[in-house]
Amino acid sequence: YILYLGSNHKRKNVKGLEEAFEILKNKYSITHKLILAGTKEYLNEEKKWKLLREADVFVFPSLYEGFGFPVLEAQSAGVPVVTSNVSSLPEIVQDPSSRGASSALLVTPDNPKEIAKAIYKLIINDKLRKEMIERGYKNIKRFSWHKCAEETLKIIT
Repeated sequence: YILYLGSNHKRKNVKGLEEAFEILKNKYSITHKLILAGTKEYLNEEKKWKLLREADVFVFPSLYEGFGFPVLEAQSAGVPVVTSNVSSLPEIVQDPSSRGASSALLVTPDNPKEIAKAIYKLIINDKLRKEMIERGYKNIKRFSWHKCAEETLKIIT
């Protein structure tokens, strides 16, 4: 299945994802399901991680995002990611030390055709899928609460 985790807030672009899924069904004839899983009030941690581990693709097509923890959670679960090329999301998935190589497929969030095409690439191209999973594992090593605390302490002191 294709997975989205988050709220149904307009800025999350769930409508755009649903349009992309219709394109995937009609143009590419995929047999996957789309799972839209809600916020923490409706989804406990155990269920969330089970959904992540079993997904074929994680999609986070947000129009605006302050940080984007779900992208990193998906990568830590070994799921290839399609996410927006706007807001903070490119910064989260592009490693500056690797000349901007991305650990996710970046798409224009208000373009359902582009979102559908990126999802389809990860479904049919096993080499690309494995590459994105490996890059995702490498990417999440850049982030940790310990590192965040150390860097915050440096700024404060």
